[in-house]
Amino acid sequence: MAFSDYKTYEAVQAKYPQIVVQSGDIIPADLLEIKKLDTFLIEDIKFNLKTYRSNEYFASEALVSPVLRYVWKKHSQEINFWTHQPIKYDNDLSGTPDFMFTHLDREQYKLMSYPIITSVEAKSENFTEGWSQCITQMLACQKINVKPITVFGMVTTGKLWEFGKMEGDVVTQHPTAFGIENLPKLISILDYLLVEAKKQL
Repeated sequence: MAFSDYKTYEAVQAKYPQIVVQSGDIIPADLLEIKKLDTFLIEDIKFNLKTYRSNEYFASEALVSPVLRYVWKKHSQEINFWTHQPIKYDNDLSGTPDFMFTHLDREQYKLMSYPIITSVEAKSENFTEGWSQCITQMLACQKINVKPITVFGMVTTGKLWEFGKMEGDVVTQHPTAFGIENLPKLISILDYLLVEAKKQL
């Protein structure tokens, strides 16, 4: 099955009964917000929100990608950023995550290197379907990584963002969704998760 074939938690559980999904805080409550953001990013996101369409491709290109690329710039000496890059562990764990962050191999920066540290799934509205696919993506990442690490996952409509992580067979989803209207908070969370992920490289 491709990642996109997993539509529900039940479908994931049926294929991978060892996976446990739980709720828990993975983002510190006292996380400091980044106070100063690039004016262009702020204005670009404001414009894109005004013209928002409930369409996965629009949300992905107009809201998700600009935010992820903005955060990535700070970490681009150690982390590589991928869009729509196919990955495959086996026939049941294969497909194309919308976005991924991986370790950066300076000598082979045009080729994907491992470990994969995050997987991002952009969906129009359906978080259950988004998380079902993201969980299988994180599982695939775990299995093809060269060493066991925590893999972070995100599901977003562009407007709302949810975060989680997979450690072994346990997926912990943060109980709160975060809105793009508080861009400094969202950028701070993404930056924090990349910092945490980099500690494992």
